[in-house]
Amino acid sequence: MSLFADLERSIAELDREKDEIVSMIQTFCWKGIHKKKHLPGTTGDFGGFVLEGSQPPKRAVPEEVRRKYQSWFTAVRAIVAHNQPDRIQELDNLYSTPAKRTGKVRAEPCIKELLTSGYISESDQILLADLIGAQADILAAVPRHLTYSLLDMQLATYAELMDDELLAARELLRGGFLRPAGVLAGVMLERHLKNLLRRRTPPVKVPERATLGKVNDLCRDAVYDVVAWRKVQHLTDLRNLCSHETGREPTATEIRELMDGVSALLKTQFQIGKDAGAS
Repeated sequence: MSLFADLERSIAELDREKDEIVSMIQTFCWKGIHKKKHLPGTTGDFGGFVLEGSQPPKRAVPEEVRRKYQSWFTAVRAIVAHNQPDRIQELDNLYSTPAKRTGKVRAEPCIKELLTSGYISESDQILLADLIGAQADILAAVPRHLTYSLLDMQLATYAELMDDELLAARELLRGGFLRPAGVLAGVMLERHLKNLLRRRTPPVKVPERATLGKVNDLCRDAVYDVVAWRKVQHLTDLRNLCSHETGREPTATEIRELMDGVSALLKTQFQIGKDAGAS
């Protein structure tokens, strides 16, 4: 099993542990998570309840819940710190920093305060479950972050390799090998367009035998606009002139135009998407 698969399995196990922790809180404290509501104030101390004057009734947080949460949080923090460190502060804030909510006079307690206070009300329980759920959401996002970080590195490597191949194509052109130079430039163009599709969220699947024109059509629908599509279609026509018998030989000017167009796409990398505008 790969390291990535092991990580996904561990995160899934921690998500199940999170559900167990929330279930334990409901079992030992207030059964069921309902919408927040004001509970009538009472006085006295009986049956496991601590009732404080006009305050809503509270129940004790069992030590077992605190221990299980601390074990869970330690594992969650280790994974996030190692794999997505830019979100570790967000994770820690949920644990130890009271949050000032819009419209609230006082900051709402953090997980640490709720678990160490000894007793929680029903509204505290709802907040505690929400905060633990928010931490679990940060953990659950780690695999997607790693997937696209790895893809970015792969695409950067591809760009470097294609720069080298572009130099090789220009050498072929200088040597008078027009068709081979055009075919090599066309291979780079197709590879780059497929990489653009792979980088979408979710990735766009390319049929196994898709032509360069079909790949360009998929990019028009998911990556760039019609203006960019027309430019790429022109480059596709030049590539076809080199790789198919069309009744005439491509000219050096056409091959140079093809390579210049491919070079422009490689330099802009992913900036030709619909969000950034076409180049």
